[in-house]
Amino acid sequence: MIIDRIEPIALRLPGAKRPANVPSPLSGDDMCLTLCRVTTRDGLVGYGECLSLRPPMQNALIATIRDAIAPHYLGKQVDQKEALNLSARKRFASYGRAGTVMNALAAVDIALWDIAGKASGQSVSVMLGGARRKQVPVMASLDKYDHAGRARQRVEQALATGVASVKVHEASLEVIEEARRAIPSATPYVADSNNAHTLADIRRDAKRWAALGLLWFEDPFWPPEDLLACPALPGIVIGMGADFGSAEQMAVYGKTPAIGVLQPDVCMLGGLSEARRALAMLAAAKKTAAPHTPFVGPAALASLHMLAVTDEEGYFAAVDADDSMDLYGIGLTRWKKSVDVPTGPGLGYDPDPDFLRHHLHAAGT
Repeated sequence: MIIDRIEPIALRLPGAKRPANVPSPLSGDDMCLTLCRVTTRDGLVGYGECLSLRPPMQNALIATIRDAIAPHYLGKQVDQKEALNLSARKRFASYGRAGTVMNALAAVDIALWDIAGKASGQSVSVMLGGARRKQVPVMASLDKYDHAGRARQRVEQALATGVASVKVHEASLEVIEEARRAIPSATPYVADSNNAHTLADIRRDAKRWAALGLLWFEDPFWPPEDLLACPALPGIVIGMGADFGSAEQMAVYGKTPAIGVLQPDVCMLGGLSEARRALAMLAAAKKTAAPHTPFVGPAALASLHMLAVTDEEGYFAAVDADDSMDLYGIGLTRWKKSVDVPTGPGLGYDPDPDFLRHHLHAAGT
């Protein structure tokens, strides 16, 4: 199968429609989605995605897919997808081994895995080695509120939907503690501080952090390199790695005693080709793999397939969205107890064409 066309697709989705009793997060911006449609000469079509969220990043990714990644792939064979991924990584290494180029590369790579699965009649999880589970529990991934009362209110609303776990994106220890008070002790709880603290901050308040009983504490401080020489912190399991661009980078941090959870992100890693290597490395290192899932499109489906093949059961962190943002109509944007792993060929679903037409946006505006 020869790759004939590679088309980046810019979408803009209005922010979640919140009822009057739902607190508003700090940012109510539209959601930017950057998809990629790859078509072979014999007419097979696959879809991929890269992480964009905001207009400037979307514009950069559209240009990178169109002007840098696509020329590397056009006219090549789909079954060479992993070799093509590696050669692209080497070709563009001078621009960095993580970041925009790897993110753009992921959109094309995921689409090729989708096509390969459709051609062979296999799901992505089968191609990754075989699904260990048919369903994945859902973690409600909240927006940032930076307010104890509003964060707790949203946590309570999330728990009312029956989700299996909760994740907050807050920097303040006080806000994270207040949210904890609403969560039953048996319900897994994750706090993502987006590198807001220093290692000295965490050590100063170590007893309070440990008392939270977090499943893991995500991206706790800056610079993350301080973790490389950091011993394990009693009662605190650190999770990180969503920004890593390679399995090799993940392997370096996998040797660190302080890190218990590593979070391969299918887009930041440059696609499923590298994600497969990362998952194998984590399994060999006996580190918990918790795929990072801030997606609602093809990357969300790819992440579900990754979660289906991990040794330990993980969580699909469903972002704070609503059904109007669902490209597939299968509930990926809905908080609930669990989500089914797709079993159809490739990723399992194609985006609704009407949805794509309705939300199509001219990149650069």
